[in-house]
Amino acid sequence: KILALLGVPVRVWPRAPKLKIMSSKNVLFVFKDRKSVTLNNDFWSDKFKIKYNVFQFFVNDNLNFSNSKITSSINESIKLNKIDLVLFEGDHAHIINYNFIKNINKNTRKGIFLGDDMVWHNLNLITAQSCDFVFSSCPISAYKFQEIGIDSMFVPIECNDKLLKDYGEKKIYDVLHFGREKTKRSEYIDFLKENNINVKSVSPYDKESETFEKLAKLINQSKIVINFSESSNGNRRFNPLRIFKSFYQLKGRIQMAGLCKSLCITEYSPSIYLMYKKEEVPSFQNKEECLDIINSYLKDSSKLIDATNKFYQKSLEYSDSKYIEKINNFIFKKKQRLKNNKTFKTPLWYNYIFLNQNLRLRFKRGLLIGFIREFLLNFSYYKNFKFFNYLLQSLLNIFLFLRYLPFTIIKTFFSFKK
Repeated sequence: KILALLGVPVRVWPRAPKLKIMSSKNVLFVFKDRKSVTLNNDFWSDKFKIKYNVFQFFVNDNLNFSNSKITSSINESIKLNKIDLVLFEGDHAHIINYNFIKNINKNTRKGIFLGDDMVWHNLNLITAQSCDFVFSSCPISAYKFQEIGIDSMFVPIECNDKLLKDYGEKKIYDVLHFGREKTKRSEYIDFLKENNINVKSVSPYDKESETFEKLAKLINQSKIVINFSESSNGNRRFNPLRIFKSFYQLKGRIQMAGLCKSLCITEYSPSIYLMYKKEEVPSFQNKEECLDIINSYLKDSSKLIDATNKFYQKSLEYSDSKYIEKINNFIFKKKQRLKNNKTFKTPLWYNYIFLNQNLRLRFKRGLLIGFIREFLLNFSYYKNFKFFNYLLQSLLNIFLFLRYLPFTIIKTFFSFKK
């Protein structure tokens, strides 16, 4: 200004724009696919959006490329978006395995998140060796990872308190069941109806419950939500517990009911009581016991209201808006132990499962180019193996290629004609 007053020509430079300082970190979710019914993708993403900038990557959208190209795309996204944390979807025999995660940027934190670890535990244990930590939706599962030195944390999934909350709806249903009606569940529901219990049952495919917004309103309108814990164990060969047809699993239906301020009556599962006290979530082990518990609350309104309020207050502790602070402290304030674990070697049975899936997934979608690309690159994925293991893996790769090739050509031909 002084120079200008003295008549000295002055060049005025434009002011640099003020930079907006972002206090939140960036997280990339690597999902297997886009869910159409059970939208766990949204529950995980929405949970982290409270404190992070969230980006998503869907592997199945990229199967026409090789695994190495897919990992390169993820690494490009990490660099472009300055990602601090990558979270991988577990619980599957897909292409996200130990080597896949190992090839992701080593300068970012990596974790795997699980929803059905009971069935997939043996695979998840190995895949998790390339991660810094594990998130599991079952508290017992989280302890199992800790037993072998893997940092893990229990993280409930369906706890979006912007969606699942008390809407102040009038209670017009005595008992609500939501979810798929399986044989055992139907037997329970029919038994309750035969004993004059007003049961409302809906599935993800019904118009009145096809979105979580609609479902949240139905939960609000119900005095009691009934939850079934029994789940099928499947027949996957890598699961040594497949000889047992079922197990009792923690379900998100419990937290969903609590956040919507409705009482939950549940089939017994030991995981429940690592979250709630027994008096906060009554449990049953047979139809008669279930009926007695429901009747005891429906016939005593003050008892029902008191139990519902206590259950609601406890459930709020697991709401996303509160729990995200625990998650953040776990990720960024806890020293990790497994970063850059170079001594771990994946077993042959594990390698075969994913070798098979690498080709099978592309065959199922009729992606001939991606199928051939992956076959050729499979030989290089195991170049650091000992000679015998490399030879065995190469022979298996050729065998699987010849097995799926004719069907892949047929599928590709028909999909091209469409």
